[in-house]
Amino acid sequence: MKNYYCINLKFRDQRISDKIHHAHLFISDEEMYFQIIDDSINSRIDLYYSLSENALGLFEESFEIVDTEVSLIFDKSRVYKSISFQSDGKNRFFTIFLSNVCIIKDNIHKEFINEGIAYLNRNGLKVVNLFYSFFTNLGNKNLFSISRMKGMSDYYKIDNLSYRPELEFTDNERRSSEEFTVKKMGTINFRFEEIEFEEIRYRLQIICNCLSFFYGIRVIIDKLVFRTENYIYIFRNMEPTNQTYVSDMESVSEFLNKNYRIEKFLKNDWYSNYIKNEKKITKAIDNILHAREVNPASAFLLLFNIIEIFNINQKQEKFSFNTDKKIISENLFDTLKLYLNNKEDEAEFEKKLKGAIDKLEFKPFKSPLEETLKLSNIDSSAFGFNFGTLKKTRDSITHGSLKSIKEDDLQSQVYCLRKIAISLILSNLGFKDELNNNI
Repeated sequence: MKNYYCINLKFRDQRISDKIHHAHLFISDEEMYFQIIDDSINSRIDLYYSLSENALGLFEESFEIVDTEVSLIFDKSRVYKSISFQSDGKNRFFTIFLSNVCIIKDNIHKEFINEGIAYLNRNGLKVVNLFYSFFTNLGNKNLFSISRMKGMSDYYKIDNLSYRPELEFTDNERRSSEEFTVKKMGTINFRFEEIEFEEIRYRLQIICNCLSFFYGIRVIIDKLVFRTENYIYIFRNMEPTNQTYVSDMESVSEFLNKNYRIEKFLKNDWYSNYIKNEKKITKAIDNILHAREVNPASAFLLLFNIIEIFNINQKQEKFSFNTDKKIISENLFDTLKLYLNNKEDEAEFEKKLKGAIDKLEFKPFKSPLEETLKLSNIDSSAFGFNFGTLKKTRDSITHGSLKSIKEDDLQSQVYCLRKIAISLILSNLGFKDELNNNI
């Protein structure tokens, strides 16, 4: 029985090849790759492809699918590795590895319509564990059970999708085995109405961003499966990374006066506030997570940038006068021209005075970054440093004067900025009136 899907494809760059090539698509929980077949011993398409401009770019920019036995979605999937020609005894092929693919099958049995499950990475398991009590076998040593924590069994709703974090269990039970082990996986189970693949993935990504922010760790979807009336969608994410993500959780609940637990947080209308300012909030969350993965100076700049991300657009205010600006200018000129030594300078002085009046009518600009914090009910001094000190440090780092800042002082300012950044994100998620500045 074959363990791959048959695909016919061609290169968009015909200098590599102008033929239609047969390929086999292999998909597992570990990797996804195409074996592109060319049995010609003189073929150099592997070399030509590896030297092409887009060899490690988006799959659909390099290849066109001609026909396939299963429907596919390449959602910004990229080629992250290729291997030159090999042979399995039947065919000669070279291999390209993909970051993600969604395959679509027929929902033959019409089961679990408009339901799905997203499988999370290990950080996701850490988060989902908090929705459950510990395994117990107090009553019967041969019976193990686990139940959800009190008040944490509800489904949460965003638009036309409802969801809740859940544990999935797999086991290694075999007829010949002497031991039986159970493995937990963190998931998000969801139900939906009239949403396409892209929108489902979009909403689930925002949910993961929210959970990542709440606990200070990166929660990522590794696999996504859902069913509509006619189809089964199976999406796998194999995006490689050399980054070792931080896994020590730091809840932001203490930054809210009522010390929200996660289920209370999710029941609030955070989602509508998120999508109003999606790009800024997504960038701010990535910054705050990235700041835990780098050195103090880099962390400082990432966290300070969150204030800049939410920087308000100020309209400069004007002074209110009880007469026309032209009359003020004429009166000032009549008064001040008496102090001129040379009468010939009067015309030039009058022009200069008019320009000065134009500038004087505007009130002095308030610091837009400080105003951004004030509008979000955030007092930076309550977290240890006033804004002027933080800005001075930012300027020193960006101008290459890091040595002038003591290491302990820099670390303390990073802690302060982290508190400010968390509060600023919470404010933009709709919790401005509930911020706790006494941390």
